[in-house]
Amino acid sequence: MELQDIINNIAAGDSAAAKEGIENALSAKAFDALQGRKQEMAATLFGGKEQGDEEVTGDEETVEQE
Repeated sequence: MELQDIINNIAAGDSAAAKEGIENALSAKAFDALQGRKQEMAATLFGGKEQGDEEVTGDEETVEQE
């Protein structure tokens, strides 16, 4: 739903449709922000490489956590 549709619903007195439109718009905006943040974190964690690009050997030392 576009912003203009939300405004038209408010002007027409259709508060239920306006509320639904606002909720959908906020949800979409939050989803987009989350996707962007996930990409930033992945680039930071994996140094811009895909996760499958790293070679794993059996020589790594195991660290015990308390």
